[in-house]
Amino acid sequence: MSVINEKINDIAIKEYKGNNSAFAKIMGTSEANIRNYRKGTLPKLDFVVKLHEVFEISFDSLLSEKSNEHKSKIKVDKRSIDEESLDYQTLSSENKLLKEKLNFQEEQIEFYKNQITFLKTQIPVNKALNAKEIEDGLNIIDEIENLSLKKSIKSVK
Repeated sequence: MSVINEKINDIAIKEYKGNNSAFAKIMGTSEANIRNYRKGTLPKLDFVVKLHEVFEISFDSLLSEKSNEHKSKIKVDKRSIDEESLDYQTLSSENKLLKEKLNFQEEQIEFYKNQITFLKTQIPVNKALNAKEIEDGLNIIDEIENLSLKKSIKSVK
């Protein structure tokens, strides 16, 4: 039996507990092909390339006796990678939208603060604000900020 057949047999045993069917499914081939490869039939080049890609085993390791160990890293199948990529893109877009909403709400808060400051300047000079009026105005600003934050939190849910 050649080195490649031994490697295929080792992978089948270590990664799939000898289950040819599970190994074949990951590799996109038939169970009969896996069985034959484990018994000594030389695999086609495309199968060797896929072994290299899926299990991240160097061609040198697959084809020579120099290294008998292989990395036990199994890549996730393409569909899962696409789903993860889509999840990432969705989350990234949602994050961008939330940042834009937050910036908009911060701009609104700043606008209202400026309005209050402007209105304060419109009060006749002879009438000074007492501490209670100033406190009420600050409470209104706090309520506006809290309402804006609550709205953004609800929209995220």
